[in-house]
Amino acid sequence: MYNQNIPWEAISAKLKGEAVAEDSKLIEDWLESAAENKFVLDEIVHVWSITRNKPEFYQPDMSYNWNKLMEKINSQPQQRKSYSLFIRMAAAAAILSLVFWAGMIVNDKSISGPTNISYSKIISPKGNKTHVILPDSSTVWLNSGAEIRYPSNYSAKNRELWMKGECYFQVEKDADHPFLVHGKKLQIKVFGTSFNVKEDDSRDLSDVTLVTGKVKVLDLQNETITDLIPGQHLVYAKGVGKVMAAENLEASTSWINNILIFKNQPLEDVVHYLSGWYGVYIKFDRSLYSLHKYTFKVKTESLKEVLELINIITPIDYKIEGDQITIKYKQKMKS
Repeated sequence: MYNQNIPWEAISAKLKGEAVAEDSKLIEDWLESAAENKFVLDEIVHVWSITRNKPEFYQPDMSYNWNKLMEKINSQPQQRKSYSLFIRMAAAAAILSLVFWAGMIVNDKSISGPTNISYSKIISPKGNKTHVILPDSSTVWLNSGAEIRYPSNYSAKNRELWMKGECYFQVEKDADHPFLVHGKKLQIKVFGTSFNVKEDDSRDLSDVTLVTGKVKVLDLQNETITDLIPGQHLVYAKGVGKVMAAENLEASTSWINNILIFKNQPLEDVVHYLSGWYGVYIKFDRSLYSLHKYTFKVKTESLKEVLELINIITPIDYKIEGDQITIKYKQKMKS
């Protein structure tokens, strides 16, 4: 079959900078074996350009996945050769996306729209951050558990996507073609801007922090809520928006550089964010609410190290059981 001679492991090693001479020779021989292989490789490299920063803890059964794809393709009426080649290229891209995205790219039909348009959904695994390069060269960072989805006709002239969770956007400037982000409660319209969007379902609020450029924030009925300028922060809850100066702009966006910054924040805020950062569930005594405020940075520290840091400020006992963390106030012993 067509897929049997694709040197998947050699291509993977080449893209990750781990190829040896034997890998390069396998790829060269494969390219020379059929003219269409050059187009397939180009498509594979395109997928890698979008997914290169993904965790690699998952290795799918490529033979099984390929056969499933080919079964679907072969069940369709025969088309002209060029169309068949396109399908094969798309199948190759889909298989490789599974390798590098750890199963995080899926076809999504849950969004209503024209029946000839499909959607790709990208999900950032719990405890991980994900970097995506969109077809118009705009970039998106997805925080732990966040997701975006965009249509198959997304292009430099049609820039529209849907998001959940927390995402940071760097949008390529184009005055003629706005970039539109659809959230669960808000919509953000931009032309060339850097901004952070966080939609927190557990607290039923959304916020937008503008770093550069300008954004127009709208509600779901397309009514303008506000225009933001750099350094401004919008908090939106229960249909009401409040604009304020971002007290610490660095803290709002440092997570994209794997740094978490807390500045004079109560423990409930710290715990809430640490839960997503480490991909765990943290339960703590309500007696700790607003007991102290915390200012510190998290870079490469483990969760245990962070808990020990909190313990210096507030005496606590904690228990780590897998992804379940319990924090209790440590009562001082009476003398």
